[in-house]
Formats: sequence, structure tokens, C-alpha cells
Amino acid sequence: MNKRYILIFSLILLIIVELKSQTDQIILTQNYQNLSWETFVNEIQKDHQINIYYDQTAIPNFKIQLQTQNKSLLLILDQILEPFDINTFVAPSGDLVISKGIVFKKIKPQLINVSPSVVIKETKPLKTDESMGEFLKTQNEYLATEIVIGNKIMGRTPDKVNIGGHVLNASNKKPVEGATLFFDELGSGVATDQNGYFTYELRPGKYTLIINSISTKDSKIALEVYSAGEANIYLEDQSYMLKEVVVSSKEIDPIKSNQMGVEKITTQSIKEIPLILGEVDILKVAQMLAGVQSTGEGTSGFNVRGSPTDQNLFIINDVHVYNPAHLGGFFSAFNSDAIDDFTLYKSNIPVKYGGRLSSIFDIGAKEGDLKSFKANGGISPITGRLLLEGPIKKEKSSYLMSIRSTYSDWMLKLVKDVEIKNSQAHFGDVFTNFTFILNPKNKVNLFSYYSNDFLSFYQRTNYGYENLGSSIKWRHSINSTDYFDLVLSYSKYSFDEENTELGLQAYKQSNKLEHYEFKANALLTPAEEHSLNFGIHSILYQLDKGDFLPIEQSIIEPKYFGEEKGLETSLYLSDEWWLNDQFTATAGIRFNNYFYLGPQKINNYQDGMPLIPDYLTGITEYGKNEVINSYHHLDFRMATNYIINDELSVKLSYNQLHQYLFMFSNTIAVSPNDKWKLTDANIKPLSGDQLSLGLYSNLYKGKLETSVEVYYKKIHNLVEMRDGADLIINEVPEQNTLQGELEAYGIEMMIKKPRGKLNGWINYTFSNAMVTVDDFYPENRINFGNPYNSNYDRPHAINAVANLKLARRFSLSSNFVYSSGRPITYPAATYYLVGAETLHYSERNEYRIPDYIRWDVSIKMEGSLKKKKLAHGSWSFSVYNLLGRNNAYSVYFKSEEGKIQGYKMSIFGSPIVSLTYNFKLGNYDN
Repeated sequence: MNKRYILIFSLILLIIVELKSQTDQIILTQNYQNLSWETFVNEIQKDHQINIYYDQTAIPNFKIQLQTQNKSLLLILDQILEPFDINTFVAPSGDLVISKGIVFKKIKPQLINVSPSVVIKETKPLKTDESMGEFLKTQNEYLATEIVIGNKIMGRTPDKVNIGGHVLNASNKKPVEGATLFFDELGSGVATDQNGYFTYELRPGKYTLIINSISTKDSKIALEVYSAGEANIYLEDQSYMLKEVVVSSKEIDPIKSNQMGVEKITTQSIKEIPLILGEVDILKVAQMLAGVQSTGEGTSGFNVRGSPTDQNLFIINDVHVYNPAHLGGFFSAFNSDAIDDFTLYKSNIPVKYGGRLSSIFDIGAKEGDLKSFKANGGISPITGRLLLEGPIKKEKSSYLMSIRSTYSDWMLKLVKDVEIKNSQAHFGDVFTNFTFILNPKNKVNLFSYYSNDFLSFYQRTNYGYENLGSSIKWRHSINSTDYFDLVLSYSKYSFDEENTELGLQAYKQSNKLEHYEFKANALLTPAEEHSLNFGIHSILYQLDKGDFLPIEQSIIEPKYFGEEKGLETSLYLSDEWWLNDQFTATAGIRFNNYFYLGPQKINNYQDGMPLIPDYLTGITEYGKNEVINSYHHLDFRMATNYIINDELSVKLSYNQLHQYLFMFSNTIAVSPNDKWKLTDANIKPLSGDQLSLGLYSNLYKGKLETSVEVYYKKIHNLVEMRDGADLIINEVPEQNTLQGELEAYGIEMMIKKPRGKLNGWINYTFSNAMVTVDDFYPENRINFGNPYNSNYDRPHAINAVANLKLARRFSLSSNFVYSSGRPITYPAATYYLVGAETLHYSERNEYRIPDYIRWDVSIKMEGSLKKKKLAHGSWSFSVYNLLGRNNAYSVYFKSEEGKIQGYKMSIFGSPIVSLTYNFKLGNYDN
């Protein structure tokens, strides 16, 4: 990543803490007449107490003639030295370095974090109004205690009839999933599906219906059935009936569930966690989960169990998102206000997912309220956000619209440096979600998503990139447990760059990836002990690899990289089988077909020889939509769960996956100019196998949840860039890449206290990830064919989170994070070639940057909790990096007085203080 590109976003955050007088803010106020270069430099160093390093042999003989008033030192130096093609660089120490061809290799660290949080609500007793008779009064409305289904005038029919309906939460009108409806006189019952829907066959008559749910109050309803029909049943939120703190969570049951390595978290449960600049960020929370490493402080990309970032799949409401970051990675591209929950799969990946080897990040957007209009939003130091929702037709259709935008440019204007002052950095994103309940069994969702970023470094580089996507989903509920989904979706990621830093080499480039998807998925329960999931999944990729063009006076040669097209189609089937009360097994297969399509020109090489120009034998041309190469793979998925007792279970899972799309990157962190690439005739698809074993237990009647999980995975055909490969001008991808293997293993341990005024978790992770790129031919080796640590390998990580409810309106939260430093390649020696000093580097990733330690705290204060009020507000005060520790963001080296000196650059070297105000219409409980 361009060093100035990193610098601008670092400054956005650093200047909030303090506006220091840095070297790049030095203003010259006097004239300099008829001075030699050496004299001029000496006067500058003396007057402003800075160090200036330069190569005497590179500076020609000339006289300084300057008449300057209040001009930047850096700007003046650029004007003086530009004719001689000499550059100026400000080191983190504040020193000025002046020379030709300065190159500082910067590498970003990572952070391993842990586990989800919980939603805490405090409630008060409910007062009932006995005068209502057949109804029970809640804080929101009156709930029926008697229900009639069918035509009362026509009387009862003699035969059995089907009744049905939705079970909904009275406070927010959302479906209650997994609620049990028990008919007392029959001694049997039924459970609601994911949409809160149920059906049941019985004879007309009077029944006592008992309804139970974890998230709502137990209810008893007098039901009278005359004929077939449906009715909606509203249940009172359980939290209204309790005087103590209760926990509401969508997490998967760690003991009884067959899934492992899965975390499902609601966004409501993460709002207490201290985060950068007060922004609730679901990807930052994901970095607190076991086995997940961040790709650098302040970035949104992450790596799961030692794998590269491009092996993670991001989906929001069936829309694929190819760049989930804003501002180069400081924020995620998802507004948490508009998100209901997210699920991260990293061990046992369901068979309905494919296309990535490491993890699936499935995000569910909120649906609009079906009953009443609502609004909420917030203001943080650099962003503003607003969400609107409400019914289109009450109980039948709804809308939700969310918008977020930044106003960070005002902070850049506070900096005295001309270049930073005139730079720009801003982003925005928009969600819409329309829900239509056609009838109790059919539901349609229309979802759209857009995000864009514009980054400009004054008179140097402009970046622009955007995500665009939409989906339409139809769900047909067959009965209370079975359903069928049909999804059509589209997504696009596009990127543009203009670089004018070097006038004669100024360029602009662009690329675009379009994604068309069809998916049909069904869940059926043919027998009580079996649950079948099957479907078809097809994706058409259209990749415009873009161009590389000159700007104005530039003398670079224009290049056009062409287009690519690929079709990926999969059929899948899985069966979850309850053998008995203790043992559950899931087995599935996914048959993948991938076709690389024309039009395209393919290079041919000698069989078995390195893919370099020396062994090129010719070129083959293919026509439009002609199949160039096809790959067919069968993936196996398996998981078992043995329940030893109600508080202890053992789980085992195996995953096999294939990936046909990867990312070209020459940086560790996610960068907007990283480029996606399809596998083709010369670059093989990636494949991976993972085996996991876990022990899960609940202690002290569920007051403590503990887990231990070990894993081993191996990835084949991992794509690694050759040393010195050019990411921007990459006309022949196979000649700039090599394919090898990644081997990773580890153990993840967690203790979690989910309930009580004091709750939280602590976890420890040990992991190891090694890459090997070896071949008979030396040209096909990296690190001489020896294994080396993955860029994302950090052996030890400890994370702790604590939430304390001080009072009804006050809560305190704290995070502590420790992890080993990530691998880095250090200069090990120097040698001279034709009189020139040259660095000799160690083996790849032989050393590590310093360990990472961070402590964060936050305090949240709710506004008045009065029942009837126009709006409710809350304040959140947080301090990120309370210790002010200078954790290394990158490490680089330079030669000083014949010695190689190493420098550590930190992004957040001081505490980051944030104050955020959140608001919503209505009282606290609503």
C-alpha cells in the first residue's frame, strides 16, 4: 500500500487526540538568499530543531534563492528538489530523509480477538387491567386471551381441519422462532418455524393452548375452532415480567447444537463494547472471536485461522460484498444500525455455502416494523447516521431505510500542513429493505445496498471505490418446520485510481467485478429424526480487469488488461440425523462445477515447466462463452455431536471446500486497489480440508459456558505473489504468482459468563500457520522452498471482555487484548556490489514485530426511562487504547551513518477518546 495512502488515514485518527507540531507542519517565515545547499540545511536544522538526512552525492551544486513568507518546509523542499527528481520523506521519528528513489517497505500487524457479547435488558413489573376481561394489557397494547378460528355462524365442521398462523412479539411485531404451542386436551403440540409460523391438524372444538418461548412470556389462551383458518398470536416480551436483569441472545445452543466454530450475535449485544471513535462495527466485533486475526490496527479485513483475507465470504441478505471496508479499512462498510444479526462459520460450514475456504460471514439486515413508524440514529466524531422504518400496509408490508455518511474532512482542515489540509477522505452507505407478507405462508423481501468511498491525497493520489448490490427473496413456508427459498441477487465492486505523484509517470487505472447469482434452497423434515437441506446455487462472474492509462503529460504506455468470465454452479444435499437423545450427526455433499469462459487469449507453456516467458510456446484464442477450462469437485461436510449430559458435549467436524476466485495483493491489510482474479487455465482452483474437535460445557447451571476446540487444516494451491511482482501492471498473472500449501493448527479455549450484572468472557488461542511453496525448479520456489510462517500467524492471543451494569441507566465495559507479534522479514546483513551497499534479508517471515497489548474502556448512560416521551437518547463515552501503548503498525529500516536502523510506526500511539450520542423516537422499551 502506498505510504501516503496509509498516512492520510492515520492522521484522521491521530489529530483527534492531539494536534502536534510535526515536521510536516513546519512553516518557514524568513528569506534565504544566495546560500549553498549545506548552509541552507544547517540553518533549517538549527532554527527548527530537526534532523535532515540526505545523500551528498545526489545533491547538485546550486544556490538557494528563496523569498518566502509562511510557507510549508515540505512544500518548499519539493519545489527546490523536483527538477532533480529528488524526493523528501518524513520518518515517524520526525526526521527528514532526502534522496533519490526512497523505498520503505511497510508491513501491517494483526490482532486476534474473541467471542460474542450478550444483550442485557433491565425491566420492571407489569401491571394488568382486570377490567379488560378477555385481554391482557402490556406496555404497548392489549393481548388476546381467547381466540376463535373459523366461521362461527356456520358452526363446527365434523372432520379434522388445518389451523395456522404467526406467533409474533407484541413489542416489536417480529416473528417468534421456536415457540412451542401445546394443546392441553390433546397432549401434543407444534413449534413455530423461522418466520414464527405454525400449522396443526385437529378436530373443531374448544382447547386450552399453552405457548412457551425463551424470548417471551409463557401464555395460556382459550382457543375455539369452528373450521379451517388462521390467526396471529401476539406474545408479551418476557423481559416485561421480570424485576431482574435478563439476557436475550440469538446464540446457538453450545451443548445441544450440532454446529461448532459458529458464532451468531445480535447487533444489540455489541453496543456496549468500546470501539474506535464510537462507531459500532460488526467486523471489529468479529475480530474478538477466537481464531480471528485483524490484518492491522484500525482495519476491517481479518484472517481466520491463518488464512488470507480473500478466503472469507461476506454476505448481507444474499448480496456478496467484495470490499467490506470504508476509508481503506478503518471502518466496515456495514452500518450496524441496519443489521439484525450476523453469523460467522469457521469450523462446521453448512453445505449450502461454498466458494471460500476459511469462513462465511452471513449478515442479516433488519426488517421494517409492521405496525408503527420508528426512527433512530446517532452522531459520532466523524459520522452521522439515520434509520427510518415503518409499515407500508399494517401487518402486511414494511420498509426500512438506513443512511450513514462521514464528515471527516473538517478534521483535515485543522492540520496546518498544506497537503493534509487540502486532502479529502469521506464515505457513505445506504440500506433499504422492503418486506411483503403475501399470506401466512409466503413472504418476499426486496433488499438493496450501496456504499462508496472517495480518498484524495492533495495533488498526489485519488481513490474511488464502491459496492452495489440488490436481492429479491421469496420464502414459502410449507409447514411449521419446512420451507423453500428462491433468491436472485446482483452485486458489483468497482475501483478507480488516479496517481499524479510523478508527473511523467502519472497514471489512472480501474477495474470492476460483477456477480449474478441464482439460488434455490429447501429445508424438509421427512421424518421426526431427519432434517434435509438441499438446493442449487449458480454464480456468473464478469470481471473487467481494467486498464492502465497515462494522465496529461505522462509518458507511460497505455495498457488494457481485458475481461474474464466464469460460471460456478453447485448442487448440494445434507441430512441432519438425530440417532437418539444423545447422538446427532450431519453429513452433506456439494458438487461444484466451474467453467472458465471466453473470449480470452491463453498462454501455452511447456508441460511441467515453470510458467515464465522462457517456456512460452504459443497463444490460443477462444471465442465468446467458449469453455476454456472446466473444473469439477465434490466437497464433503460432516459433523457429529455426542451429548454426555445436559451440561457437557463432544463435537467433531470435517470440511472440504473449493475456491475459484482469489485476490492479488502485495500488502497484508485490505487495500482498495487489491484486485480480484478468476482461476483459469494456468492458475488452479484453491482447495482446503479442515478437521475440528471440540468439548463444550455449561457449569453452575449455565452460569458459566466453557469450550475447548482444536483444529487442523490444510490449503492446497494457495496463491502467493512472486518476490518483486508488480500488482498494478500485471498483464500475465500466472508469471507473477506461484501456488503452494498452507498448513495450520491450533487450540481455542474460552470461558464465558453470559448473565448477571457482571458478564463477559476470556479466551486464549494458540495457533500456528506455515506456508510452503516448493518445486523441482528454483523459479517455482519461495524462501528456497523452505516452509515459512504465514503473514497472519500469531501463536498466542488472550482476549478479555467485561460488562458491568452499574445501575438501570449506567453501564461500564472494558476490553483487554494481547497477541504475539506477526511475522516479518528483517535485513540480516549488508554487502557491496560494484561499490554499492546492498541489503541482504533474512528468510521470509523469520522474525516478528513486537507483541500487541491494548486496553479499552467505555461508559454508557441512558436518558430518562419514562414510559411516554417523544424520543429516547443515550450517551456513550469510550477510550480506545487507554494505556497509550505504541503498538507497531509497521516496521521498516533505513541506513544511517553506515548502520541499519529499524523504526516502528504506530497508528494509535495515544488514547483515542470518543463521545457518541444515539437517539430514537419513542420510549426506552420501544
